[in-house]
Amino acid sequence: MQKSNFWSPYVAGAGIGLTLLATFYIMGWGLAASRAYALVAAVGLKGVSPGYAGSLEYFSGYLKPESPLKDWVLFETMGVLTGALAGALLSGNFRPRFDKPAGMSPGRRLMTATAGGILIGFASRLSRGCTSGVALSGGAQLAVSGWIFVIAMFAGGFIVAALFRRLWS
Repeated sequence: MQKSNFWSPYVAGAGIGLTLLATFYIMGWGLAASRAYALVAAVGLKGVSPGYAGSLEYFSGYLKPESPLKDWVLFETMGVLTGALAGALLSGNFRPRFDKPAGMSPGRRLMTATAGGILIGFASRLSRGCTSGVALSGGAQLAVSGWIFVIAMFAGGFIVAALFRRLWS
């Protein structure tokens, strides 16, 4: 029997749960990620056009602190990326690759991945949180919205996977 280099889902789940508990206890907030991207976009827009960035109600909330780039969610997101890379490197499973269906050009795959990323980023801000913010943190607080989101996310994922499965066959 071949040894797996992947973490046990039970150990990983317990780790996420303990991390979420520690985040609530230490920071007073649950886990989040999409806010970090909105914060960086707001600061970037302010760098290009300060007057316009300040006039937008959505971005103005991110620009109120004296040093918005010292927001803890940016450090959390950098920690997630660093930890994921470290975990992949330590497991021996890391290798750069570009996954795509056999019949799709690399350019088209890059375009569809970028469009999907933009769409999910917009949707996460529209719903006032990403999977970690709404599902994990909301679900941990037994918020009805968090549980509705999780159910809708899985249902939507199954439907979209069934529709697009033929692209990857």
